[in-house]
Amino acid sequence: MRPVDEEKYVSRGEDFAHMPRYSGAPVAALITITIALLFLPMAVDAGKLSIGTTAPDFTLPDTKGKEVTLSEALKNGPVLLDFWALWCKPCLKALPSTNAIAKEFADRGLTVFAINTDSPRSSSKVRPYVKSKGYTFRVLMDPNRTMQRVFRFTQIPQVYLINSDGSIAYSQIGYSHALEKRLYDEVSRLFGPDDSAGEDAVPASESNGEE
Repeated sequence: MRPVDEEKYVSRGEDFAHMPRYSGAPVAALITITIALLFLPMAVDAGKLSIGTTAPDFTLPDTKGKEVTLSEALKNGPVLLDFWALWCKPCLKALPSTNAIAKEFADRGLTVFAINTDSPRSSSKVRPYVKSKGYTFRVLMDPNRTMQRVFRFTQIPQVYLINSDGSIAYSQIGYSHALEKRLYDEVSRLFGPDDSAGEDAVPASESNGEE
């Protein structure tokens, strides 16, 4: 076998290592394996977790190395998972709205985990980035993309809204202003109306103090 020029293999936004090719029969075998791998995510995606199913439990470290377990977080209320990466532009566009949701619903029991899926070589950049943006949600690290296999998704940003009983209440993939609003509405629906009113609130039927 004689090696020929290397090619760069790219899949879903990230570069794989340069892979040497060989002339002759092994080329056909390599092509067969490559095609099989390309179709594998489609097969996995076919079994994607649906609304109402129980979310898989997991334990991941945060940016400081402290381990976080989903089932423990659910004891405090619903959990929002947002899978993202620094190389994913739609993910970065979605993070501000994720942070806004985290702030608004924190007092009502919502926990938000932004799960980063960057490779180990890029992991050191995650914490400085989050700090520079002033985000308050908790970031968990998944450099080996274990959760991608566990939750059966193939693209990001991927969001899961999980009820306190562990069932999946809502999921969405991608980013747009419409999806941003949809996610907010789904979180609001999960918690129901906020009945708290400020001290200076008055009945809507009152007008200028007249009866």
